[in-house]
Amino acid sequence: MKLHPRLIVIALLAAPLTALAQTADCPCPVPPGPPPIWFGNANLSFLSTSGNTDTTSIGGGLELNYNPKPWLFTLKGAALHAATDGVTTAETFTASFRASRDLTEHIDVFAGGGWLRNQFSGINNIWNFDGGAGYKILNSDTQFLRLEGGVGYTSEQDIVLGLIAPYRNYANLRAGLGYKWTITKTATFTNDFSYLYDLSDSKNWFITDKAAVTVSISKIFALQASWTLLFRNEPPFKDPGPPPVRYDHTDTATAVGLVAKF
Repeated sequence: MKLHPRLIVIALLAAPLTALAQTADCPCPVPPGPPPIWFGNANLSFLSTSGNTDTTSIGGGLELNYNPKPWLFTLKGAALHAATDGVTTAETFTASFRASRDLTEHIDVFAGGGWLRNQFSGINNIWNFDGGAGYKILNSDTQFLRLEGGVGYTSEQDIVLGLIAPYRNYANLRAGLGYKWTITKTATFTNDFSYLYDLSDSKNWFITDKAAVTVSISKIFALQASWTLLFRNEPPFKDPGPPPVRYDHTDTATAVGLVAKF
């Protein structure tokens, strides 16, 4: 059988076109890998002023997460030191550990503990252990809102009239609200609120809150401005008087610093 020359030419032209059509979508996009199991961040802030009064403030924090889903283990630590004319005027240390497990898309359970020292507020040590459940009200790419509640046990050691008092132990109720708003691809706003209630003394309760705006400047580093609040309804006595004087109810801290993500 003899092929016509025109058929041979058409076949030769069609072959590469067919191959091109089969590979038109390549190179194919590389699918994203699984999210990291280990992740976290470290932050550092520093403020210094001089003139009639010399003030310095330095703070730092570390957060480490281990996330073998559906579990999440979180370890946190932070410290803040402030001084005026070389004299320490504020010093706070915190640490916490938490384990949580997702039960459904919206519901999770948790258990954990924390430690706080703020001697300039009359708190030598507070150890807190609790467990409970959380509910994710919003969980989208831009908005995250989670409500939690639990019960626990607190061991509290105050500084009363300049002396370290014995530990006082009590059962507690705790509630919390966490919010995150992804404003843009590089900017986020977060707010973490917590309320702790002493079941043995209705006047003894605490509120903590931290609001922060974080703006990424690279894949690793970001700038962060934060505001932290500690409110205690019934602080211990600081001065016998007369009249007796308690420590202030409210402590706040404002910081601007650098965050490194890993």
